[in-house]
Amino acid sequence: MTQKAIVCSIFLAVFIGHVTAQRNPCQGMAEGVFVNDFTSCEGYYLCQSEQATPAQCPPGFYFNEAQQLCDFPQNVFCHVCNQQTGVQLFPHPTFCEQFITCSNGISFVGACNQGELFDAELQACKNEARVDCSRMRCPAIDNPNVVVFIPGIQSCDEYFLCQGGTPIQRFCAPGLHWNRITERCDFPESANCP
Repeated sequence: MTQKAIVCSIFLAVFIGHVTAQRNPCQGMAEGVFVNDFTSCEGYYLCQSEQATPAQCPPGFYFNEAQQLCDFPQNVFCHVCNQQTGVQLFPHPTFCEQFITCSNGISFVGACNQGELFDAELQACKNEARVDCSRMRCPAIDNPNVVVFIPGIQSCDEYFLCQGGTPIQRFCAPGLHWNRITERCDFPESANCP
């Protein structure tokens, strides 16, 4: 993807995110429809008379707005943005040719053109020969005896749990950081977050 295309995508994301963040999530929605709560993968709102009533999926499930139900995490794209304002770009946790855009707290996946990879340092898609990308990938089939974790991409408390070939975003409890060596949440001084 050229830098001009990325700039246009970011501008559009900021505009859409700005409009979305300023309005009630149920404004203009049909009666009885469920809509995403972009601050939590498990959260959603029930829209009644254009009023948003917050709700949560049971533990272990994410809200799937397209299907209007709580679903297995591997069936739902959900990435919680740490910053609720502005635009941030992050490398996709497992696919070098993709990136995640956070725009005013709403995330979506972008893809580079064929033959290009996302350069996290430059925050742009570049020719694959010019990008050093060696991300871990989730195994396509889960092994119940081996839990696979991938370190976070946007903050020290973030990590990913592989489930059904999909990286599922998780966060450590407040005050703890993900320790890449021991693969667990730990005290910041022990985790040595880069």
